[in-house]
Amino acid sequence: MQNLYRLITIALLCFGGCAAQYVLAPDGEYDYRVPVGRGDAQAGFETLFISTVKVVWTPQYANVFYTHNMRNDRGFLLPLPLTDETSPTGYRLARDGIRETVDSYSKVGTALVVARQIATNQYNVAIALTNAHLVTAPDTIRYFMRDVRGLETKVLERISIKISSALHVVNRDGESISAKILRLDPEADLSLLKLNIPHLMRKPVPFFMRLGKTSDLQWGNFVYIAGHPKSKMRLTAGTVSLDEDPDRFFVDAAIRAGYSGGPVVAVRDGLPNFELVGLCRGAITETFRLLVPNRMLNEGAVLSPDLLSQISVEEREVVEPGLGIVVGIEVVKRFLLDSRDQLRKNGVDIKTDATLRMWGF
Repeated sequence: MQNLYRLITIALLCFGGCAAQYVLAPDGEYDYRVPVGRGDAQAGFETLFISTVKVVWTPQYANVFYTHNMRNDRGFLLPLPLTDETSPTGYRLARDGIRETVDSYSKVGTALVVARQIATNQYNVAIALTNAHLVTAPDTIRYFMRDVRGLETKVLERISIKISSALHVVNRDGESISAKILRLDPEADLSLLKLNIPHLMRKPVPFFMRLGKTSDLQWGNFVYIAGHPKSKMRLTAGTVSLDEDPDRFFVDAAIRAGYSGGPVVAVRDGLPNFELVGLCRGAITETFRLLVPNRMLNEGAVLSPDLLSQISVEEREVVEPGLGIVVGIEVVKRFLLDSRDQLRKNGVDIKTDATLRMWGF
C-alpha cells in the first residue's frame, strides 16, 4: 500500500509539472501569454533591433523674462501691475526687470528604418518612421501672469522664440547620423525622416518582418515594444487593450520617455513569428498644478512680500508609467504610402526597393 501511495504521488508531481508548462497550440491568432521561445527567438529580436535607431531632436530658444513692479506709487501691493505704454509688455516693469537667455533641450525617442538605398559615392540614403511630436515644438511660446483666482491675465511674463533646431539619429555604434524631416502628420502623430549615412559608417538594416493587422488584435494579446528610454536600447512587453478608435490601441507596459516612435510587434503562434502592429506613441500623461516663484530668483533667495505676490500656478504634464498608446499599423502604412512624392524627390526608387514593396508600393 505504501508503494502504491508513492507511485500516485510521483504521478501527480509529474502531471503537475507538465501542466505548468505553456505549450503553444497553433491557431493562427496572436498570442495571449508570454510566447514560447525557440532557438531562433534571439535572432528575431536582433532583426528588430538592427532596424531601430535612436532619434535626438534639439530645439534652441531665445527667452525674454519680465519681472513687473507689483506696487503702486504709494508702495501698496497690487494684484496686477499698473499699465505702462512704454513697457514692452504694456505693464510697469521692476528695475532691471528684463532678462534674456538662450537655452535648449533634447527630445529622445526611436525611429524604425523602412528603406535604404545608395544615393551618391559618399552617402547612403535611409528612410525612417517616427512620431511627429518627437521632432516638433511651437515656434513661439508665451507665458502670462495669473490672477489670484488662477486665471490667465494679459500680463506677459516670458516669451520664448525658437531660433534653431538640430535633428540626428544614432546607430548601434553610437555614431551620429544627420537627418531631416520629409513629411509630418500631426494628427496621426507620424513623421518621415531622411538619413544621410556615410558609406564607412554602420548602416541600419530596413525593417523586413511581416506587417500585421491591428484589426486582428484582441483584448489581452501580448506585444513587445523596442525603444530608447534613458537613451539606451531597451525592450519591454505588455498586454493589449482595445480602444473605440480602431486606429490605435493601448498597451499595459513600462512605457517611458524614449519609447515614442518604437516598433510594436505581436507574436502569432510563438516566437519568432513577429508581426509589426504599430508604432508606440508614448505614455499616458497626467496634469499637475505647481506653485512656481519668479524665474529670475536665485536658489536660496528669501521670498519677500513682493516676490510672494509673483508666485504663479503652472500646469505640468507628468508621464504616468504603465500604459502606452500605439498608432495602429494601418495608419502607419497609409502614411508611408501617401509619402510617395517625398520619397521620389529624395532619391528613393520605390519601384525597385524590396522592403518598400512589403508596405504595398
